[in-house]
Amino acid sequence: MESTRLINNVNAACDWVIKLLYLNLLWILFTLEGLIIAGLFPATVAMFTVMKGYLAGENVRVFNAFKKVYKEEFRRANRLGLVLLILPIILYTDWQFTNYLSGTVEMMAKGILIGSTCLYGVMLIYIFPVYLQINRKVFTALKMAFLIGITYPFHTIMMLTSIASLLFLFVFLPMAGYLFFSSGLACMVSFFSFRLFQKIGDRAEKLQKRERPRWTSITNTID
Repeated sequence: MESTRLINNVNAACDWVIKLLYLNLLWILFTLEGLIIAGLFPATVAMFTVMKGYLAGENVRVFNAFKKVYKEEFRRANRLGLVLLILPIILYTDWQFTNYLSGTVEMMAKGILIGSTCLYGVMLIYIFPVYLQINRKVFTALKMAFLIGITYPFHTIMMLTSIASLLFLFVFLPMAGYLFFSSGLACMVSFFSFRLFQKIGDRAEKLQKRERPRWTSITNTID
């Protein structure tokens, strides 16, 4: 019994290794197909879409699904990417401007910018799962990623800690970083994000069930 369970666990682990390796390879190839700049964000959206299917236990035809999402999301994903690239440029420009200030004003301005950068980082780790969850609406995704990140700080801290641990591992095992960098991070972010979304959905459903009896009693009283 124990040996069977061990074999099943090993098979499952090997299956995930192969999946992550293949997904990382596809991400690299499709990013290069778009000459890196134009291919990066569509490839990332496609990778998170496939990862969502993996975690949901779906039988995903990886290459076909990846290629389909890459083509369908090429323009919208690059619009999202443009916003994500513009924001740090603005923050960096403002930071350079603060060098011309002095005293308390400089400290306050830099403090605000550091806080804004941290909030941008929080938004960034949620943006792709949220983008998929709300039917790929760019500016709504940006807003919701930010709100979820600050509303659920415990989950955000757990996710940041896990990402930092994974990056730390990649530093000491560079080959693992080459083989699993993008897919490993996508797996980590998707795992925490979609569990959080499920929790939010369950909580919203419970609230709706509580409100329905109240609303029914009110309407009966009016009638």
